[in-house]
Amino acid sequence: MGYKNLYSAEDISNVVRTINAIKYDVCDMKSDGWTQWDAKQDLWQLKWILDRALKNCPTFAPEEEWLREQEKKKIIKILSDDI
Repeated sequence: MGYKNLYSAEDISNVVRTINAIKYDVCDMKSDGWTQWDAKQDLWQLKWILDRALKNCPTFAPEEEWLREQEKKKIIKILSDDI
C-alpha cells in the first residue's frame, strides 16, 4: 500500500489562486495603502511559513538537479518575456 497525499492538485491550485489574489490586492492602485499593506503582510507570513517548512524537510537525491532545472526555466521565461 502506497502513501496517499492528504492534499490534492485542486488544493495546490487553490493555494496558488489565493496567493495570486493577495498579490493582486497588494498591487491594486485603486485600493488604499492600509489594505495593500495588510495584504502584503499576509504574503510575508506565507513566505515565512514556506521557508520554515522547507528548512525542516530532508534533502532528496534528485533535488539539486531539479532545482537547477527550475532555475533554468525561470531564466528562459524572464529572457523570453524581455524580447
